[in-house]
Amino acid sequence: MVIVILAGLLASGCKRHPAAPEEEATNAVPVTTNAPAAPMPPAPSRTRDLGVLQLTNHCETRIQLGGGKSCTITPHLIDPNHLQLTMVLESKLPDGKTRGLNVMKVISRPDEQFEVDFGSLNLTLTPQMAVETNSPVKTP
Repeated sequence: MVIVILAGLLASGCKRHPAAPEEEATNAVPVTTNAPAAPMPPAPSRTRDLGVLQLTNHCETRIQLGGGKSCTITPHLIDPNHLQLTMVLESKLPDGKTRGLNVMKVISRPDEQFEVDFGSLNLTLTPQMAVETNSPVKTP
């Protein structure tokens, strides 16, 4: 009796159901084309090289970067071999309202190029300190 029940279960579990006509029709092979894709324009560079900047100790220098962005740099000469630059990247809307403001302080060496990453923009520059003359004023 146990054998008859097992044989019945095996026979019912091995039945094959015919596939529906829709299932057989959906086994189509996808079609691909070898047409060239439209060329993508190059991504705008995030890096802007400001070159050599002539800076004066404690005096602001403002550089217009375009697109409503400007960078204000204020140098502070720590000693003859080191300077601290306070750099302010400002973004403005067309109506003149400030959209974003990033401030970075960087310790650098005069006449050595470096890069500052503001996130959306990298600035590369070489600070060059103007020679300050502290000569007394002569009066005739």
